[in-house]
Formats: sequence, C-alpha cells, structure tokens
Amino acid sequence: MAIKELMTLRARVLAVLAAVLACAMLVAPTGTVNASPIVAKDFSKPAIVILGYGLKPNGTMRTILHTRVLTGLAIAQIFPEAPVIVTGGNPRNGNTEAGQMRKMLRLLGMPEHRIIVEDRANSTVQNARFSVPLAEEAGTTGIILVTSSSHQGRADGNFADAGANVLATVSFPDSNPTINITQFVRDAISPFITIT
Repeated sequence: MAIKELMTLRARVLAVLAAVLACAMLVAPTGTVNASPIVAKDFSKPAIVILGYGLKPNGTMRTILHTRVLTGLAIAQIFPEAPVIVTGGNPRNGNTEAGQMRKMLRLLGMPEHRIIVEDRANSTVQNARFSVPLAEEAGTTGIILVTSSSHQGRADGNFADAGANVLATVSFPDSNPTINITQFVRDAISPFITIT
C-alpha cells in the first residue's frame, strides 16, 4: 500500500472518528441510550487494543488489517499517552499479525515505547485473554477496542468475558451495510454505556 493511499485512508478514518465523536456528543445528553444506563468511564489512561486479522500466505497484511491499524493510530493520536497493544499470532512466512502491525505503526511514526506486542493469540478469545493482563500491567484505566464492524460484537463479548473494562469500541466499516450502521451506532454510544 503506497504512502498516498495510506494518507487517503487515514483521512477517511479520521472523518469516521469525527462522526462517531459528534454522534456521541449528541447521544450523551439525552439519557436515552438503549436500555443501558449511562455510566461514568475513566479515559485518563486507556489502552488501545488493535485486533489482528489473518495475514496473506506471504506474511504481508491484508487491507482489513491495514484499516484496523490506521483506525488504531487515529485513536492513539487522540490519546497521546496511551499504550497501543497489537494482538495476533497466526504466523505466516515468519511474520505474525502483531509483528506486522507493529512494523506499520513504527513506519507511520509511532514511538516504540508506546507499542506492546502480543503475538501468541490465535483467536479473539485469546486476543482478550492475553491482552487484558498487558493492559493492567501498563496501569491503564481500561481498554478501547479497535477492529472491524463485522467483528466488533464478538470482540466486545470476549473482552468483557476476560474481565476487561471496555471503555469504548471503534470499528472500521466492512461487510454488510446493516452491520456497519448498527456497529457505528454502538461505537458512538460505547463511551457512555457498559460493554457486555
């Protein structure tokens, strides 16, 4: 993926994030967010967890994983002190998902000290099981999950089951437009409700 394409994709991600934040600001004052009560969450030091996606047989990243990393990078710019956990094993041609995400983040200017690599997980359940302790060890107040729309519901549940304090979810649109819209709404209200 060329730098120009990455920058265009980054601009799109930032536009989506701006829309999510705008919706969140509109939803928050009404007090009518689903049936869940509005909860106070501590965003003072979140961990940003970017979930992996299967690599190509040659060990390079697929487009879906590129978009997850760019989405995570945009969130990391909003929280400049937050550690970024990249999670995913599933080696292909000597590379892991987490290793490739780390390389891309470094290429795009993220400092090494902010990146925590979890490269053993082979499933979303393991992403959660291995990442939650890393976030706790880093002294964070909770987790902001980053993945794709079609994967977010399962990821939310797996991380909640692993004991994570899920502060918010952010997903990049993929797959079915209905899933994208539903997940966009869930992303927008996630900072204000309990993720289960």
